[in-house]
Amino acid sequence: MFGLQPQQAPDLHRIEGSRLTELLHRNARLCAQALPLMEMLYEQLSHAQSMVLLTDASGVVLHSLGDPGFLARAQQVALAPGAQWAEATQGTNAVGTTLMTERPTLVNGAEHYLRSLQFLTCSAAPIFDHKGALLGVIDVSSDRRSYHPHTLALARISARMIENQWFNDKFSQHLRLHLHASPQRLGTLNEGVLALGEDGQLLGANRRALDLLNLPSTALRRLDLQQLFGLSLGELFELSQRQAEPAMSLMLHPAAGAKDGSALLYGRLSPGAHSGQHIVVPGFRAMPVPSSPAVAQVGAAELQTSAALPAASEHHAGFDSDTAFSPLLSDGAAGPAQDALTLRESEMRMILQTVQNCQGNMALAARQLGIGRSTLYRKLKGVSTDLRPGL
Repeated sequence: MFGLQPQQAPDLHRIEGSRLTELLHRNARLCAQALPLMEMLYEQLSHAQSMVLLTDASGVVLHSLGDPGFLARAQQVALAPGAQWAEATQGTNAVGTTLMTERPTLVNGAEHYLRSLQFLTCSAAPIFDHKGALLGVIDVSSDRRSYHPHTLALARISARMIENQWFNDKFSQHLRLHLHASPQRLGTLNEGVLALGEDGQLLGANRRALDLLNLPSTALRRLDLQQLFGLSLGELFELSQRQAEPAMSLMLHPAAGAKDGSALLYGRLSPGAHSGQHIVVPGFRAMPVPSSPAVAQVGAAELQTSAALPAASEHHAGFDSDTAFSPLLSDGAAGPAQDALTLRESEMRMILQTVQNCQGNMALAARQLGIGRSTLYRKLKGVSTDLRPGL
C-alpha cells in the first residue's frame, strides 16, 4: 500500500513554524467553529486515554486535545498538530480512509496497516462546507482497550454540528428554508437547510438538505426553488403565511428527482440577521417568519444524550440515524391516545388539509400533492361536502 510496509515506523514528520502558522491561518474559520465542539466532544467521552483531532482536507492535524497521559504517547506516533494522516503516509487509518471515502470510518486495533499504530482505536467523520466540498475531518483516537461502539456516532454528530455552525455563519444574512420529513424535527440537528437568494436561487445547502432532497452537491449550481418545489419565492412566502403552524407542506417537483410525487417535506422559513421580524416581498404583505432554535443548543443536547444512539461500529456507517417517517401520518397535533388511522384515512386527511390550505384552489393543491387534478378529483369523490371546506 503506497509502498509502505506493515513493520515500518509511522511517518513522524510534522509541518512546523511558518508553514504550520500559514496552514492554521487558512483554516482559521474551521478551527474557530470546531474547537468548542471538540471540547464538548471530549467532555462526553466516558473514558480517559483518549484524544480528539481536527485535520484539514489533506489530513494535516490542525488541533488536538485530550488526556495528558495519552497525548504524550500519541506524540510518539505523530498525533499532534502538523502531522500528516493521509493513507499515503500512514497506511489505513480512520482519518486517511475518511478522506478517501468521504464517509464516517472506524479503524480499530489491528485494522491499522502499520503495526505501530495498532494500539489505537480511531473513529473519524468528514466535515463538509455549504457546497459539499470537504473541509476536514474530526477524529476520536484512544487506546484500543477503550473501544466503545458509540464513539463513531459521537464523531458524526460533532461533524454535523460543525457543518451547521459553518452554514449558519456563512448565510447569517440570507433567507433560509428549513426542511424535514417530519414537522416535529424542524429546528433539530437533523433538519436540512437551504440558503436562498433574492430570486429563489440556491446559494447553499447543508448536507442533511441534500440527503432529504436526494441531490448531489453539484445540483446546487443548476436548481432553484421553482425547479425543486414548483414554486417561486413569492409563492413560497404566500404558502408559508397560510401554513405557518406547525410547518408548510412542500412536494418535491418530479423534475428534481421525486418519483410519483412521493417526496413530501415540511418546511419553515427563517430570515437573515438584519431582516428583522418581517420579510417584505413585492406583491405580498409583510409577514412574520418563525426562527428555528439555535443549532448549537439543540446539537449540544443531542451530543449529551448520545449514549442512547444505536451502535455505529460498522465501517463507513451511513450518516443519518433518523427513524422512518411516513408523510401520510398525522403531523403530530393529536395526542398519543388518538386511534391509529388507516392508510386511506391518513391520505384523505393530508389531501383535505392541503386543499383547505390552498383555499379550494384545486390546481395549486394538486401541484402541492404532486398528483394530477383529475386524480385529486377522483380521490375526493364521495367525500362529504362538509369535510371539504372552501370547495
